[in-house]
Amino acid sequence: MSMYLISHYITPWILPPGLNILLAIIGIFFYWRKPILGKIFVFTAIISLWLASMPIIAYNLIDILQNQFTRLYLNHYEPNKHAAIVILGGGDAIYVEQDNKHTVSDSTFNRIRYAAYLHKNTNLPIIVSGGTDGSKDTEAELMSDTLINDFGIKNVIKEDKSHNTAEESQFLVPIFKKYQFDTIYLVTNAWHMPRSMLNFTKRNNITFIAAPMGYEVYDHRYTILSFLPNIHALDTTAIAFHEFIGICWYYALL
Repeated sequence: MSMYLISHYITPWILPPGLNILLAIIGIFFYWRKPILGKIFVFTAIISLWLASMPIIAYNLIDILQNQFTRLYLNHYEPNKHAAIVILGGGDAIYVEQDNKHTVSDSTFNRIRYAAYLHKNTNLPIIVSGGTDGSKDTEAELMSDTLINDFGIKNVIKEDKSHNTAEESQFLVPIFKKYQFDTIYLVTNAWHMPRSMLNFTKRNNITFIAAPMGYEVYDHRYTILSFLPNIHALDTTAIAFHEFIGICWYYALL
């Protein structure tokens, strides 16, 4: 089974809320034959869903990831003709308000915006990365169009075959060699950076510099609301679990 199928068909059932639904289904199945075991599964489903939805849990989990690499400071940047900025794909979207235009997702757009800021301050070339899941346009093409139309940045280099972070780290290497890039500023969400750097830093003779963005910012002054279910907190917990699973999968394949 390919990594693409694992990501899209299996992963949802090991992340909340899919995991909680699965536990509840198992509990209902066992309830008729082994009531105690069934109740344990259902109880676990409810309690784990509550915990995953609590802001105090969600944001401390995401902090473990997004604080591993400090934000990039350009105060001491030195021009390097062998350096480039790489933007990792973060998904695409359909904008109904723009006549169902196929374009980049909000997450990807934020990555592009930060890369455009870095480009403005360094004049480094930009490489966009991302294939397609069956859509007409690849993610790299959509990202390139956004850079051209929204930021006026032309001559974008595209990697348009990858489907995930691991493949991006493979398919980008020939591009680095072709253009003789030996230093790469890697742009992706702060919580995605640890897994990304694990995949990219194994490439020899190339220096990767983390350029994290898209931090989950929250108030650490905890109140009763920090313990109440919150849909954004649930989404944040799912993101954190997805990254932790990806990191574990990376080490399992070593």
